[in-house]
Amino acid sequence: MAETCECYEEVARLHRFFQDWFQGTLPEEDFGLCEDALADGFTIVTPGGSLIARTEILETIRTHRDGEPEDFHIETVGRHCQQVRGLHVTTYEEHQLGPRPTVRLSTAVLSRSDTKFRWHAVHETWITG
Repeated sequence: MAETCECYEEVARLHRFFQDWFQGTLPEEDFGLCEDALADGFTIVTPGGSLIARTEILETIRTHRDGEPEDFHIETVGRHCQQVRGLHVTTYEEHQLGPRPTVRLSTAVLSRSDTKFRWHAVHETWITG
């Protein structure tokens, strides 16, 4: 697995946001970091097979602020990425640790303009759950 993908830090950055947001350690005004990352038209396929559009996933994330205990952590590992016609396609394992540990395999499609990445799609599947 490639550990030098251009979007390596972006995957880790957004998941650090999720961890901190879900633990309630970020102020509400920081939610814009998540909104800015998800492009218009963003969709996610959850490990259970639901297709969720940007508006709905943002609302779900927003309302889950401070919904996880202090021992909740997210780690992303095993990343692999490639560029396809100017898009970054990255695959990584997302390990959620804490009271309900899970591992999922995720593939994300991102674009980049200057130094900013935008997430267009994510597809997750359970490794354990």
